[in-house]
Amino acid sequence: MTKSDLPDLFNCSIAVIGLGYVGLPLAKLIAKNKKCLVSGKKINRVIIGYDLDKNRINQLTNGIDKNNISGNYSFNIIESLEFTFNPERLKNVDIFIITVPTPINKNKDPDLFFIKEASKTVGNLIKSSNSSKENQIIIFESTVYPGVTEDICIPIIENLSEKKFNSKSYKNSFYCGYSPERINPGDLENTIDNIKKVTSGSNEKVANWIDSFYSSFIKAGTFKAKSIKVAEAAKIIENTQRDINIALVNELSILFKKLKIDTNEVLDAAATKWNFHKYKPGLVGGHCIGVDPYYLTFKAREIGFQTKLIASGREINDYMHKYLLEQIILKISKRNVNYPKENVLVLGISYKENCPDIRNSQILLLVENMIKKNMDITIVDPVVDSQKVYEKIKLKSIESIPESKKYTIIIFALNHLQFDYITNQKIKQLSNPETIVFDLTNKLFDKTFFHL
Repeated sequence: MTKSDLPDLFNCSIAVIGLGYVGLPLAKLIAKNKKCLVSGKKINRVIIGYDLDKNRINQLTNGIDKNNISGNYSFNIIESLEFTFNPERLKNVDIFIITVPTPINKNKDPDLFFIKEASKTVGNLIKSSNSSKENQIIIFESTVYPGVTEDICIPIIENLSEKKFNSKSYKNSFYCGYSPERINPGDLENTIDNIKKVTSGSNEKVANWIDSFYSSFIKAGTFKAKSIKVAEAAKIIENTQRDINIALVNELSILFKKLKIDTNEVLDAAATKWNFHKYKPGLVGGHCIGVDPYYLTFKAREIGFQTKLIASGREINDYMHKYLLEQIILKISKRNVNYPKENVLVLGISYKENCPDIRNSQILLLVENMIKKNMDITIVDPVVDSQKVYEKIKLKSIESIPESKKYTIIIFALNHLQFDYITNQKIKQLSNPETIVFDLTNKLFDKTFFHL
């Protein structure tokens, strides 16, 4: 490799920074791929998974993934894949892929702390005094609003590395790209390599390199965006569009309930038209759909533009857990049986089915408010980390339903694979006289059950 070259596409070293729901499956996929899917050429890459969490690194080294992203698997037997919490190990890496969280703060504004810290780490690592490498490429996958990569992250790296960004001379420089993650936790069909990857780079040569890099191991192929900002914007509107569509059916659901019309029946009828997109009402949480629109509205406010529709959609979806509590209280008030205390069974506490992630879970918020109403809550969720649930609401989840207990309120929140045995009959077995049942999964159908 000459000093004017970019890294060798097939023989480079790669650091994946952040080993959560995005970074771990990405690192694993790159490491397992030993032959280019486009050219068939042999690949000999070294992949290092880096995370600040020492416990996380120790667990992964021993084949344990608490997030259950890939199941318990001896990751260390994958040739060319290693894990570390020591940044010194990354000093002579060619490619950095940043997959750290980009959450919102308590004011629902973007919290860029993690991506800024990752940029600082990379900036120090690629400094000439720390590394013998030149022309390293930094690829961001974290979801951000348009401009974060070039206006915030790159200046941090440029300042700390003392290297020129995007130099045409390809000497003492570094380059960047943005390729948004498209991970869908809990989805066994739409896996990371089965979803087309959007790519982009800081100049044409780098953009082509990054596109070829992802093409070498993404079966679904790639789409090369015209610029980094275009790729950033494409990612942010994917989830914003879905958020707005769900907000529409949520608002319709509230309206139809007042009109005494079954929302599911309405949707089934409307879906007979070829161009009707059928969305189901529900609780929108997690670290994507429930967060990304706030990044876009923040950027809009920054330039003096008011995003009325996007903001309204977020307001509706953020309200749904409160609406559900209102419906619970309403049904209690109309019940003919009075219980001294409500015994509530909640089936599923994560933000979506078959996923252990409880971040921004609307069900978790609902349970918090029910606890304030002095209700006795039993949470059953076989896929979440009970300790993480306890840290949030001071109440632990359990893996299976206590058979000896009956409940006055049952909330079937998530249709995890482990809940296949939940049927109308099973709910009846767990019920007291006039137990109130809320089925948010649309799996059960009984005239006495409540659906959104």
